[in-house]
Amino acid sequence: MKVKISDLKKILFVRIGLNQDHALQLADLVENGVELSPIKITKDGVVVDGRHRIEAHELCQKTEIEAEIVEVVGGEAGLLAAGFKYNFGGSLPPTTADTEHTIQLLLDCGASKKAVADMLGLPVSLTRKYIAQIESKIKRQKLQRAVTAVTEGGLTAAQAAEKHGVEPESLKETLSGHRKKAKREGIEEIQHSLTTTHKSLSQKNAALIRDLLIKFEDGDVTAKQVREVLVHIEGLQKRSASSVADWRKRFEAKLGGGKGSKEVKKA
Repeated sequence: MKVKISDLKKILFVRIGLNQDHALQLADLVENGVELSPIKITKDGVVVDGRHRIEAHELCQKTEIEAEIVEVVGGEAGLLAAGFKYNFGGSLPPTTADTEHTIQLLLDCGASKKAVADMLGLPVSLTRKYIAQIESKIKRQKLQRAVTAVTEGGLTAAQAAEKHGVEPESLKETLSGHRKKAKREGIEEIQHSLTTTHKSLSQKNAALIRDLLIKFEDGDVTAKQVREVLVHIEGLQKRSASSVADWRKRFEAKLGGGKGSKEVKKA
C-alpha cells in the first residue's frame, strides 16, 4: 500500500547513520522507474525498516512510498530488534558500529546480555564481546563528562569523579592530558574549520555559476543547461541539509536513551 512519507514516524535508529552512497544508488533506481521493496512500518506509522528507501524517495521529491504493515511486540526494544533483523538480511547489513549502537539501545531499555543475544539472533559469546567494547566506550564517556565538569562546571576533581562514577586517579591523568591539548581541540576551532570549508565551497560554487552565466550570455550554453546546473546545485544542498537533519535526529535519540520500554525479560 502507498503511504505519505510525511506521515511516517522515524523515531528509532538501528544504524549510527545513513549511508549516503547507498541512498543515492537507490535514488537513481527510483528516478528510473524501478519499484523498490516496501518499507516495514507499524500500524501507527513507526518505521521499522526502510530508511534508505525513504531517503531515496525524498531525494527524488516523491511524497509517497510503498509500505507493508508488520506487527512487532516488546515495545521499543522489540522495534529495535525487528529493525536490526530486517537490516541484517537486507542489501546493506549492519556494520560493527551499527551492531554496537543497537545493543547499547537495547541495554538502555533494560535488556540483559542474554536477552540481547536472543532478540538479535546473535551468539551469546559474540554479544558479550560487543558489550565489553560498549562498556569500554561508556567508561571513556563518563571520564570525558567528569573532565567537562571540572574544566567547565567548576567542580573539583574529587567531586567530578564521585558524581560521574570514575576513578579519581584516572580523572587526574586525563585532566593533565586534556589541558595540554584543549587549545588544539576546542569547539571554536571545529566551528571555525566548518565555516572555512563552507565559505570555500560557496565561493567555488559562486565562481562556477558566474562562469556559467557568462557562457550563457556568449551563447555557449542554453538556458535549459543553466537551469539543469542550478537544479543540480540545489539538489546537492538539499541532500546536505537532509544529512545534517538525520544526524541531529540520531543525536537527539541518543540523548534520550534509557527512556524506552522496559518490556524485556531479564535473564
